[in-house]
Amino acid sequence: MTRFLEAREGGNPHTVDTDRNNLAALPTELLARPLASIHADDIRTHLLTELRGGKKPSTVARAKTTLSALFTYADEQGLLHQPHPVRTMKKIPELSAAQRGISPNEVPTPQHVAAVLTTLRERRSDIADVFEFMSLTGVRWGELRAIRVGWLSEVPLPQLSVERSHSDHYEEKSPKSWRGTRPVPLSPRTLAIFRQYAAGKNPDDYLFTNQQGGQLSVGVVRKFPLGFRRHALRHYAASTWLRLGTPVNEVAEYLGDEARTVLAVYAHILGEGQRRDFVRRLATPRASTSAGVTWGSLRRPRASDSSRDTELDSTNKPLLTRYFLAETEGFEPSVPLRVLHLSRVVH
Repeated sequence: MTRFLEAREGGNPHTVDTDRNNLAALPTELLARPLASIHADDIRTHLLTELRGGKKPSTVARAKTTLSALFTYADEQGLLHQPHPVRTMKKIPELSAAQRGISPNEVPTPQHVAAVLTTLRERRSDIADVFEFMSLTGVRWGELRAIRVGWLSEVPLPQLSVERSHSDHYEEKSPKSWRGTRPVPLSPRTLAIFRQYAAGKNPDDYLFTNQQGGQLSVGVVRKFPLGFRRHALRHYAASTWLRLGTPVNEVAEYLGDEARTVLAVYAHILGEGQRRDFVRRLATPRASTSAGVTWGSLRRPRASDSSRDTELDSTNKPLLTRYFLAETEGFEPSVPLRVLHLSRVVH
C-alpha cells in the first residue's frame, strides 16, 4: 500500500488524501493480509459493512474506487495471483447507480432556511450572508471562497462568472464542473449581497473574507452549524430554480453539471406537479365513490349526499391527511411535497 500511495503522489492532492483515508479505514484484519490473499468476497463484505454502518453510498463508492486502483496497481506490479477482487466481485446495487437521486428530506424547506439564517444573523451576520449567497447561487464551498470581486458582470444581466475553486488546504484550481467557467444569474437579493461585500475592494480581492480580511476558511463556518449539510444549500438552489420552471439544461449550466445528472438527482422535484395534481384528484368524493372507502373521504357515500362533487367535510379531511400527504389546499410551488412512505402507515 505504501508503494501504491507513493505512485499516486503526482496526482490530484485531494484524490491522494482520499485514497490515504480510504485505505486507513480498512479493517485491521484486511490490512494484515497480503494482497494476493484478498478475494472479491472480502472486498464486497467490507463495502457492505460500510453501507450498513451508515456511510453514504457516494462515500462507499469512493472507497471502492480507491480499492480498485490499489488492486490494479498490484496487478501491474505482478503482485496478484487471483482475479481482480474489485472488478470481479458481485455488484452492489447501491453503488451501481451512475448518480443517486436525493430524497425530499435532504433539501431544506424555504421556511427552514429562513429560520436558520435569521438565528445565525443574530450571531454573525457575515456568515449568514455567506450561507444565503450559497443558497441563492448553488456554488460549492471551494468555489465560494475563491470568488473575486471582478467575477461580477452586469451587462446584459447581473451574473456571477464562476472561474476557480479553492478547497481548504489545497491549491486553487479550475472548478469541478465539467464545463469549466460558468455563468450564474443573480437575483436582486444575491446582487445586493455581492455589492455589499465588494464595496471598496479591488477586482482581484476575495469577495468573502474573515474578520481579519483574509480568505474565508471552513474552520470559521463550522463554528456555526446549520442543522443540515452545507452542501444541501446547493440542492436548495437547484430545487428552487426547477420549481420556478427553469429548463433542466439551464439549471445544469448554473450548477456546472450535465443535464442528465440534474434529471437523476432532482427527479422528485421534476415530478412534484404531477403528484400534487394526483393527490388533489384523490381528495374528491368522486375518487371515493370510484375506488371505495380506501380513497377520498374514507367513508362510504351516504344517501344524504347531495352530489358526488361535494367538498370533503371537516370530520373526514384529517383522515385523508393521515393516510396521504398533507392538507390538499394551500400547496405552494416553493413548498416541497411531503411523500408518504407506506411502511410507516399505522393501520
